[in-house]
Amino acid sequence: MTLKTAFPIFLLCIALTSCKKQDIGTPGKNEIWLEYQAYVPGQLTIPVGTTVTFTNKDNANHSATETTHLFDSGTVKSGNTYSYTFTTKGIFYIYCVYHSSNQSEQGSILVQ
Repeated sequence: MTLKTAFPIFLLCIALTSCKKQDIGTPGKNEIWLEYQAYVPGQLTIPVGTTVTFTNKDNANHSATETTHLFDSGTVKSGNTYSYTFTTKGIFYIYCVYHSSNQSEQGSILVQ
């Protein structure tokens, strides 16, 4: 194999391996990650009085907005967090205002 053919193959290998999504772990207790096309986890069950932290693990802006506007994080930039303490029982549905038509960026929190 000549250098002329080996170099493009080498560059292709680097490009393919660098595009692999990195394993960033899992959210902590009472934490929801805002990711590309996903809330992780999409459903959470907590007791009354619990504070939930929303952490943006993506490079794009996201939000954690409750459908009845009980809370709205506003813009959560990459690496930033927003926290909310749930003081009443119920099911609270959340979505990202930047990606509201994307059903995977919607979730629910059951407060017992």
